[in-house]
Amino acid sequence: MQNLAARTMIIAPARIGFFRFILEAYDNLAVLSTLDEKAGLVVLRYPPEATTEVATLLAALEPQLASPPCPAPQAQ
Repeated sequence: MQNLAARTMIIAPARIGFFRFILEAYDNLAVLSTLDEKAGLVVLRYPPEATTEVATLLAALEPQLASPPCPAPQAQ
């Protein structure tokens, strides 16, 4: 079995399905596993030779996947 590269990321939880769909459209470029759905914590696994293509895709998708900032705590 081939060793896979892995990249753990936090994305907007509502965008996990979108991201999985995009990866499937890229002929299964990478496999996405959700570690914590509520937090948007995912891990992306892909063949090491696809590192450049994965990095290019992630850079292009960054605005669509970005997790919104947490609201500032309210002073009481």
